[in-house]
Amino acid sequence: MTTLAPVIGYQRAADIAKKALKQNRPVREIILEEKIMEPEELSRILDPVSMTEPGIRH
Repeated sequence: MTTLAPVIGYQRAADIAKKALKQNRPVREIILEEKIMEPEELSRILDPVSMTEPGIRH
């Protein structure tokens, strides 16, 4: 959840990760269900290529 922390905050990202683990569900699904981000923004942030490049993506 390090990728999400700069955007939604560490605590919120940690809470989502815990919920996903507890419910055995994808983080993406929970974020969209709780309307924390728009699907396009979430896809951009969780893009594997973007996550492997240096710097923080917003």
